[in-house]
Amino acid sequence: IKSGARKIGSKDYSAGSCKTWKSYVGVYEGFDPLHQFGWADINRAFVSRYINYLRRHGYMPKVVNKHMTNLKALINAAFIDGVHDNQRAASLIVKNKIEDRDKAVEIYLTEEELQALYEMPLTGKKEHVRDVFLIGCYTCQRVSDYNNLNKDHFETTRKGTRIIRLVQQKTKTEVTIPVMNENLIAICEKYGYNIPKANEQVLNRYIKDILEDLSESVPTLKDKVPTNLTMKQKDALKKEGKEAETDLNGNVLLPRFKCVTSHTARRTGITNMYLSHKYDIVQMMHVSGHKTQKTFMDYIKLSSEELADEIAARTKKDSEMW
Repeated sequence: IKSGARKIGSKDYSAGSCKTWKSYVGVYEGFDPLHQFGWADINRAFVSRYINYLRRHGYMPKVVNKHMTNLKALINAAFIDGVHDNQRAASLIVKNKIEDRDKAVEIYLTEEELQALYEMPLTGKKEHVRDVFLIGCYTCQRVSDYNNLNKDHFETTRKGTRIIRLVQQKTKTEVTIPVMNENLIAICEKYGYNIPKANEQVLNRYIKDILEDLSESVPTLKDKVPTNLTMKQKDALKKEGKEAETDLNGNVLLPRFKCVTSHTARRTGITNMYLSHKYDIVQMMHVSGHKTQKTFMDYIKLSSEELADEIAARTKKDSEMW
């Protein structure tokens, strides 16, 4: 895959897909270091053993599903290529439904928090990371796309609308994104549209530190939310000899600034676009590149209280119209 010898149709796998498969191989090597299992050994007992291995090592349900999906894809590809004839193998792997309580919390930043982040005086690497992250928020794209924008992606329609046109790396979907916030243009012009890059690991590390500093003047970023810890967070606590703070029900609590990752940018952009009430679902999906409404709606990260406020506001608006 990495060398390009194996393709998806006639296209190479994206850098993100290469990274995903490399990660999968590393985890599987830990499960079967002696390569004792062959294709014919893939039965219910094998699948259960692999799932139990992943759970035992602290992988969250979402990550377990991801690894099992990769295993299924591998089994199917090998079967099509004639590497094995275990026809039942792939059918034994079924993704489990994941409840919100089984996942790390997925938050979004409000328009007010984004503006404060934009106005925050920064220099050097922190300024670059902040600007790249904000571009993700203003375009609603994945890190693999917003981290690779350049001047060739910016165009103007015949009617004078400034747009960003790109092909998403993960899905190969072509999207046309209208400029919805002037801050986006200001950031791009600052760099002459030669926007600096920040790899995902660096971005994840820096953006938390940046938002922690910002939380001194924007206290909502310090609000604590219940979540599940990732393996990386568990390892960090163990290394520091600390225990996670919990509420009365035993749920782990983290300040919001510690829950932000590179993917928060996409969730933030989509949620704020939805909250603006300026666009319909088709228009918003055109920007985000989602193929189904269900997947798109998974990105709307509103709390139960926020949803209640939304319903009340719409009810009030409807009653005033009548």
